[in-house]
Amino acid sequence: MLHQEALLQAGFDDAITSLSRFNTCLSAHMTLEEKYLFPAFALIERKTRWDVELYEMEHGKIRRLYETLVDDLNWLRNQTLNASDVRRNIIALLDKEKTFKGMLEHHEDREEDAMLRELDLQLPGKQLKELAGEINASWEKAIDSMH
Repeated sequence: MLHQEALLQAGFDDAITSLSRFNTCLSAHMTLEEKYLFPAFALIERKTRWDVELYEMEHGKIRRLYETLVDDLNWLRNQTLNASDVRRNIIALLDKEKTFKGMLEHHEDREEDAMLRELDLQLPGKQLKELAGEINASWEKAIDSMH
């Protein structure tokens, strides 16, 4: 939201900073999944049609979409355009961001409806507790790195 507010005001430096902070959290989230959840999910009997490879593929697509947004935002920041062209480019960028946000929402829905639910149902309580502890410690490190 902060990123898009800055973008609407043509505050490109602030928009880049906000987007970068968002990406720090997003990258930490994906890294934690890849390190802790994917290996456990690959070992259990899945009742859904989605397996680890789908989540990994989506992580790659999310990373590529993010890089495209950053490239487009940097391009726009470095252009000398009239006010109308700036607004039109901002609208085009917001349209691309809608695709990015949609991808994130669908990915999160799959995680919650399938992977996390199945892990919760099938992993022993002790293993879930250990995973939660490791994830929380790693997440705190990631958040601390932003300060």
